[in-house]
Amino acid sequence: MNTSLRSPLQSLQAGHWFKLICGASYQHLPAVRNLSLIYALAGADCIDVSADAAVVAAAQEGVAAAKVLAQSSRDVTAYASGSTPPAPWLMISLNDGEDPHFRKATFDPQHCPADCPRPCADLCPAAAIPPATSSEAFQGVVAERCYGCGRCLPVCPLGLIQTQAYQRSVGAIAPLLATVDAVEIHTQVGHFDQFQRL
Repeated sequence: MNTSLRSPLQSLQAGHWFKLICGASYQHLPAVRNLSLIYALAGADCIDVSADAAVVAAAQEGVAAAKVLAQSSRDVTAYASGSTPPAPWLMISLNDGEDPHFRKATFDPQHCPADCPRPCADLCPAAAIPPATSSEAFQGVVAERCYGCGRCLPVCPLGLIQTQAYQRSVGAIAPLLATVDAVEIHTQVGHFDQFQRL
């Protein structure tokens, strides 16, 4: 069997799992779509996204675009058999309590002094704290871009940045279960009752 055309289940069983983790809190739709497209073309076995209907749809759109591109590919060395790589599984994550993967940074930009050097903006890997522009005031954290890494917390010179944890209800996520292939449950020691309820 050509290992480049291995199904996600076969990759998992063989110990060759290749997973894109967009993040349980990351909701920047253009980035999720583009990352899903690129990683599907690269042969990812799984794309792990936020349990949010719009995010799931963006990932599905990216995977569908990758399938069209792969099918129209003229690269006979990559697809000599005429087959295209199997689509990656789409996975969402749930949490049974507070978890650092399910949080967002937040602060009131009105309390941030205009002369602050904003080391938080320079340090943010997701560009979730964009600088002010000549036409737009400083807006603080762009929630859909923040994936809760927490790097901004210790560098704020005034200690203004906090995190806000969240937990989606199973009722809100239930409709998504018919549209995804896998679910990842985040839990921790001491959460047995919460895990059982979830």
